[in-house]
Amino acid sequence: MKKYILIIKLYFLVGVLFAQNRSYTYTNLLNPFVYNPALAGEYENIYTVFNARTMVNGVEGMPQSYNFGIHSPLKNAGIGAKVLSVSSGVFQTINAEAVYSKMVKLNSENLISFGLSLGFVQTNIQTNLLNGQVSLKDETLVSNDLNKLFLSSGAGVNYRFRKSIELGVSFPMLVTGIKPLNPAFISNFNWNIGLDSEKRWKLKPNINYYYFENSPELADLLLGFSWNDAMMLQGGYRTNGTTIASVGFNFKSFEVKYAYYHHTNGLMSLAPAQNELAVAFQINKPKPANKYRKEVTSDKIIQDEIDKINERLNGIINIEKTNPGMVNVKKEIGKLSNDLDKILKKYDINNAEQLNKIKSLQNSIDLLIAKYSN
Repeated sequence: MKKYILIIKLYFLVGVLFAQNRSYTYTNLLNPFVYNPALAGEYENIYTVFNARTMVNGVEGMPQSYNFGIHSPLKNAGIGAKVLSVSSGVFQTINAEAVYSKMVKLNSENLISFGLSLGFVQTNIQTNLLNGQVSLKDETLVSNDLNKLFLSSGAGVNYRFRKSIELGVSFPMLVTGIKPLNPAFISNFNWNIGLDSEKRWKLKPNINYYYFENSPELADLLLGFSWNDAMMLQGGYRTNGTTIASVGFNFKSFEVKYAYYHHTNGLMSLAPAQNELAVAFQINKPKPANKYRKEVTSDKIIQDEIDKINERLNGIINIEKTNPGMVNVKKEIGKLSNDLDKILKKYDINNAEQLNKIKSLQNSIDLLIAKYSN
């Protein structure tokens, strides 16, 4: 009888702790939207992702995590939703939250997003996993102490400099149940360093820090490489004695990523490793036709087009000097003016030298137009 009571009390204790501590879910690498609501709407299209994390040949009843997220951009904002399911032994937690983010563009290079999430957490016991030592008829197993519905909410902020540097801080369990404020937080730093002029090859250092009340503090030190944003390789170390290797492929509207966590030290006795998988889809939204939509491209491509305009202008001037009347100068100059306008409308030009050259070309073209119009 005492053993039976002890088991019930243990269930109650673990159930309460499990409801308040979901660090296993929030230490994933492949779906940061799970813990930072400020990332809602970060893509141009509707983005959906399924993420799973399980132990490899571990002790029976070790944690398993599954989550699903969807979010979409709005005008200077983002909305979304996420559902998380975590099971550990006979205990299961399901968390569902709606998400909203607000984006503030400080200037052309700096963007900061603020996010909030709000929903509920449901804890319950999976009675089908109980062994014969516990009577399924006992009302304790279906009591409100072990099967509860909690209010949950989170918050986060994310800063981006161009598309190179990203810094985020999130509080994924800001309010859970009767606990008013949970100090658990996650911070991350990412840096995309272009290795060539076209920035097809990138070096990607990444640092993550995790703080949870009922778990040891953790940090990730990671280094990745990517090619053309289509293939990614990453490796590193987590301070709980875990080495990490991951690979990812991006096929425009479809992404698949895989991470392998190899445990050392004390974790080895529980499970030698973990698998994490993420599959994502981008659902393209219809965009209004806009022939003047500006493209962001390399300085070299823009410079080539400016140089071609300059060569054509010099050619027209030289022909007119050596062979007057051979070409219709007024007509050709008009074409050059239109082509120069197209460059300005097509590209987002920030290079001061290129802008000055375009201004100089436009002045020369305007003078010739005025000359041949008289």
